[in-house]
Amino acid sequence: MAKYTLTVRRLGLASVIQPLIALSNIILLPILTKNLPIADYGAWALIIITISLLPVLASLGLPAAMTRFLAAATDKRDIREAFYSMGFIVVLTSAIISALLLLFVPEIAASLFQNNTAIALLLVPNVFIACLTAYVMQYFITFQQIKRYSFLNFFNAYLNTALVAYFILSGRGLEGAVIALLIQQLVVFAVVMYPIVSEIGFAIPTFKHTREHLVYGLPLVPGSLSSWVVNSSDRYLIAFFLGAAAVGYYSPGYNLGSLIGMVSFPLTALLPPVLSKYYDENNIGDVRTILTYSLKYYVGIALPCVFAVSILSKPLLLVLTTQQIATNGYLVTPLVAAGTALVGAYTTLVMIIALQKKTVVIGTIWVLSAVLNFGLNLVLIPYLGLVGAALTTFLAFLLAFVLTATYSLRYFKFDLSKAFIMKSVCGASIMALFLLLWNPSGLLSILLSIALAAVVYLAILLALRGFTIQEFKLIYEIYRGSY
Repeated sequence: MAKYTLTVRRLGLASVIQPLIALSNIILLPILTKNLPIADYGAWALIIITISLLPVLASLGLPAAMTRFLAAATDKRDIREAFYSMGFIVVLTSAIISALLLLFVPEIAASLFQNNTAIALLLVPNVFIACLTAYVMQYFITFQQIKRYSFLNFFNAYLNTALVAYFILSGRGLEGAVIALLIQQLVVFAVVMYPIVSEIGFAIPTFKHTREHLVYGLPLVPGSLSSWVVNSSDRYLIAFFLGAAAVGYYSPGYNLGSLIGMVSFPLTALLPPVLSKYYDENNIGDVRTILTYSLKYYVGIALPCVFAVSILSKPLLLVLTTQQIATNGYLVTPLVAAGTALVGAYTTLVMIIALQKKTVVIGTIWVLSAVLNFGLNLVLIPYLGLVGAALTTFLAFLLAFVLTATYSLRYFKFDLSKAFIMKSVCGASIMALFLLLWNPSGLLSILLSIALAAVVYLAILLALRGFTIQEFKLIYEIYRGSY
C-alpha cells in the first residue's frame, strides 16, 4: 500500500475539509430561514440551483476533458495551450448564456422572483462568474493540487457565509444576499486565477487540440444537464405547482439529506486524475485496488450517515430552521439522503466508463434518469407534494446507479466487498435503533447522540471485523509523517 500513500493522504485532507465546508452551509441555514420571509428563502434556493445549472451548459464538458487529457501532461507549453484554448470557449459560451438571461430578465423576474427585476438582473453577472470559476477550479483537480483546491473551497464557503450573513443581518434582505454572492464570486475568481497564471503563465490560444477535447466533453453535457435535472429541477416544479414558499419548506430538508454528498466528494475530486494516470500507464491492478478500497470505505462511512440523518431530520431542522419548515420538510430528508448515497457509490463505478472514454453511455444514463425524474415530478408533486418530489429524486438516483453498475461491472471486474457491506448495514441498523431509543432534542443532545452513535457503529464494525486493527495501523503509519 506504500505506493498509494500520497493518494490516501489527499483523500484524508479532502475528507477533513469537506465537513468543514458543509458546516458553513449549516451555519448559514438558520440565518436565512429565520431572517427572510419563507417565499424569499424559496427564491434564494432557486437562485442557487440556477447558478449551479448554467456552468454545466457553458463548460461544454471541457473541465472533464481537462482532467482526462492533462492529468499526465508534464510539458508546460502543452498545459498552457490546452487550458487557455478550452478557457476561451468557456468564456464565449458563458457570455452568450448571460446575454440570453439579460434578454429575458422580465420573464425570469415574473416566473421565479415575484416580479423582482433587481434580483433577476443581479443573477446575470453571478451566473457569468460562476461559469468561469467552475472551469478554472478544475485545474487544481487535474494536477492533484488537493491542498490548494481544498483551501480554495474552504475560503469560498466561509467568505460566502460571512458576506451573506452580514448583508442579511444588516436588514438588506434577499437583494443584499445576492449582492453578497456576487462580491464573493468576484473575489474567489481573482484568488483562483492568481496561482494558475503564476504557475503556467498566459498564452493566446491556438485551439490545437480543441476538437479532440470537445469530442470527449460534449457527450457529457446531456448527462451533466440531466444530472442537474434529477438533482434540482424539482425546485422549479414545486415553485410552479405549489409556489415559492413551498420551495422554502422543501429546500432545508433536501439540503440536509444531500449533506451525505460530502462523503463522496474526496472520491469525486481525486479518482479521475489518479485512475486516469494508472489506466493510461496500463497499471490495471492498481486501478482495481483503488476502486475496491474507495467503494469499501465510502460505504463504511455513507451508510451510517444515511441512517443517522434520516432519524435526526426533524430535530435537526427544528434547531436549524423554524417549526413550520421542520414540520413540512422533515420527511424529505431520508429519501434524499438515500438517493445521494447511491450517487456517491455511482461516483466510483462511473470511473470505469470514463476510463474507457465511453462518455456517451454516461450521458445516456443520466438522460434516462432525468426523463423519469421530470415525468414523475409532474405526476407526483400535485398529489403527494414535497414527499412526492423527494421520492422521485430517490427513484431517479436509483435508476442511474443500477444502470451504471450494470454497464460498468460487465466490462471491468473488481472486488465489491459484499461481506463488508453486509457488516456495515448491520452496524448502521443497530446504531439507528440506538438513536431511535434516545430520541434527542436540542442541539447539545443531538451532538452527543451523534458522537455516541458513531462509537456504537465503529465498535460493531470492529467486533464483526469489518475494519481491522491492522487497517487502522496502516492509516496511522501513512499520516505519522508530515503531510
